[in-house]
Amino acid sequence: MSFDADLEELAEAIGTQPPLIVTKDRDLGELGDETLAALVGANDPAVIFRHAGTLARVVVDDDGAHLEPLSRTSLRGHLARIATWVRPARQGDGMVSACPSMEAVDDVLSQPSWPGLPPIERVVSAPVFAPDGSLADQGGYHQAGRVWYEPGDLVVPAVPEHPSGEQVDAARRMILDELLGEFPFVADADKAHAVALLLAPFVRSLVTGPTPLHLIEAPSPGVGKGLLTEALLLPALGRQVTRMAEGRDEDEWRKRLTAGLLRGSAVALIDNLRLPLDSGALAAAITAEVWEDRLLGRSEMVRARVRTVWAATGNNPVLSTEMARRSVRIRLDAGIERPWLRVGWRHPDLLAWATQGRGQLVGAALTLVRAWLDAGRPDGRSSIGMFESWARVLGGILEVAEVPGFLGNLSEFYAVSDGEGAALGGFVSSWWAVFGERSVAMADLWPVADSSDLDLGSGGERSQRIRLGKLIGAQRDRVVGDWRVVSAGDFRHTARWRLEPRRRP
Repeated sequence: MSFDADLEELAEAIGTQPPLIVTKDRDLGELGDETLAALVGANDPAVIFRHAGTLARVVVDDDGAHLEPLSRTSLRGHLARIATWVRPARQGDGMVSACPSMEAVDDVLSQPSWPGLPPIERVVSAPVFAPDGSLADQGGYHQAGRVWYEPGDLVVPAVPEHPSGEQVDAARRMILDELLGEFPFVADADKAHAVALLLAPFVRSLVTGPTPLHLIEAPSPGVGKGLLTEALLLPALGRQVTRMAEGRDEDEWRKRLTAGLLRGSAVALIDNLRLPLDSGALAAAITAEVWEDRLLGRSEMVRARVRTVWAATGNNPVLSTEMARRSVRIRLDAGIERPWLRVGWRHPDLLAWATQGRGQLVGAALTLVRAWLDAGRPDGRSSIGMFESWARVLGGILEVAEVPGFLGNLSEFYAVSDGEGAALGGFVSSWWAVFGERSVAMADLWPVADSSDLDLGSGGERSQRIRLGKLIGAQRDRVVGDWRVVSAGDFRHTARWRLEPRRRP
């Protein structure tokens, strides 16, 4: 029997499913095309996806469901299960079973794109809304939202298409009174931001841009930051959130951020801040729509869409100006010396109660979102730079739900949390007190800076003077407190500066 006749007979014997692929003595391009076609043809329902510039699959383990890039080994194993692989027998004209060739595997992985395979952005453990307003409430992949929903044993009550006022009131009470009612929020804004954090994973696909860091803080340990964090994220996650420790340097921050984004994590939590939060990598990730970085130990770059919700906890944390601008505050203060000794909670084991009633909590969150959608998606009235879409969506949902205070504590938060900005403000205030509107050189300002709280490094005086010059130059035309820092030209090749009183509206 000829090779072609033998192949036709074998194909007729096994039928059209799974496809038959001959793996030896083939043109690589032809073999790769056949392999990719088999991969696409067998991907219904979808289990292989495009993510971060590579192929990925959903893995369910003890940490829940997450995305995992396909390695050569895992792709080869998958290909072996979706196609019949054969090669010419060493003797005679027959065909014998074979394993997928590594040439075929590598050719598929090296493709610049994989047409026919669906994109995926994140893995979720509760129903979420897609950009078109549809609800992904069936397990598996959802094209509209580019998400994989792994429901586990979650059962959610039917969410009304057109929630009534009574249904919205009941949903709001479920969250504000039953779940959050006994946490000592400092102000309405802190409680509103807590509700925004709870809702964020359900509406992340409705937000077209980045989302801020939700900073859960308190004056001391034992007030309930950790419990509040778990309570807010349990409805969406159904489990304890995975913590991310602070990075010791920018490289470590980047590695941790890249690892989390490649897993398609719904939430990134930086727990128990101990050092001033000042990371360029974290600041970039929070405001990026697409994150790009080099894989650990490899030369290749990966690009992932950022669809993560960001949170952090700490006791009176200090943030750089860059990080403070990317954060919203959720502050707790019990007002007593030993807050961990408080008794008389409505739900003594809050997380056990929330776990048991998780379906109802998820239903309440979805009802508040559906009410906003049903009202025509009205924009929130307050906004914050870099996070305008987030403010429109979450602010709008909270206004429809009649939860007051959204973005109402930003000025206070910046004043107390932005240590860098506070130090700069103190320096400029002293500058004005000494020199008024007179133009001055950096050398004139050195005594003022030397007695201020500015961080000019730990070097000698010459190094600190250089840093002061760069710092002042970076403030050109910036408003600091009641004054604008402006250039006054130069005199004998020395830059001069002056302050202008800020024009008030």
